[in-house]
Amino acid sequence: MNNLIVSGIKKFLEANCFNDDIYDYLDFYAKLRELKEVKFIYDELQKWLENTFNIKSLKIMIYSLNDNEKEIVFQNADDEVYQNEAMLKKYKVQMNANLMINFSLVCEDDNHFKQITSKDEILNAFFYMVSPFISSVSYQELVQKLTFRDPLTNVYNRKFLVEHLNKLLPLSKRENKNISFLMVGIDHFKAVIDEFDYDIGDKVLISLSEILQENIRESDIVVRLEADEFLVALVGITSPNDAKLVAQKLIDVFAKNEVKVSPVGYTLKKTICVGITHYDNQTNSVDYILRNADISLYEARNLGRSKIKEFFPDEVECVDLF
Repeated sequence: MNNLIVSGIKKFLEANCFNDDIYDYLDFYAKLRELKEVKFIYDELQKWLENTFNIKSLKIMIYSLNDNEKEIVFQNADDEVYQNEAMLKKYKVQMNANLMINFSLVCEDDNHFKQITSKDEILNAFFYMVSPFISSVSYQELVQKLTFRDPLTNVYNRKFLVEHLNKLLPLSKRENKNISFLMVGIDHFKAVIDEFDYDIGDKVLISLSEILQENIRESDIVVRLEADEFLVALVGITSPNDAKLVAQKLIDVFAKNEVKVSPVGYTLKKTICVGITHYDNQTNSVDYILRNADISLYEARNLGRSKIKEFFPDEVECVDLF
């Protein structure tokens, strides 16, 4: 990847159409190199094209040549905008034998098209220079996603939770923000495996993960901890009572959900229990939070199906875990 970047820089510097603006281009390239998320790279690239060349619409596509597949990774205008081929400038960068990145720029009119065409050499060189960097950051994001995501449900995993809370808890303490944690468990989940099989069990888990994500805010997070247990972190919640309202909503929605268990249309309905614990600004241990959440879920399950139990520290001595 570094060889491609070096080649891109060489090609950029060897272009015979440069003037003093070359320093502006190199400064912008240096700015892109500081960005660690590919979506920010795309956004900054589009802004730069608009400010420098009056290009308001940009589409970036990645082609897998061997698989004959393509993916739009960035597009800031409706599909119709890119359908006028006469006003479309395309710049293709061949990354390797299989991968190609295509940059499509929409011009305003014939004069604008001619102006951009006169800059073909510099734009080709610049896209050739930034493409390896885009590919590298995208790959790093993919690796991180695979590291921090549960492979079955695609929600976050325990490793992400630990790293995230180690940063979030001190910040919430300084800003005096409330955080509530919902430990969610499927009632009698083992019976699903015994009665059907692991594939049906996976369908139930995926269904629950989707319901959890669809019924919380974007600022909240869902984590699969183990087997049938998920943790929902409600960040910046107004009051502890709001956590109970969210928990009840999740219970109600999941109870109505149907999972298909046979080709002829038979469905399965399950229920969940929810244990609730709250961050009290004195807790600095992720393990302590998980322990309290576990206790509250255990107590909720002891009450029956579709139950909620809130954790209170002074009740810990009364809890019989075994």
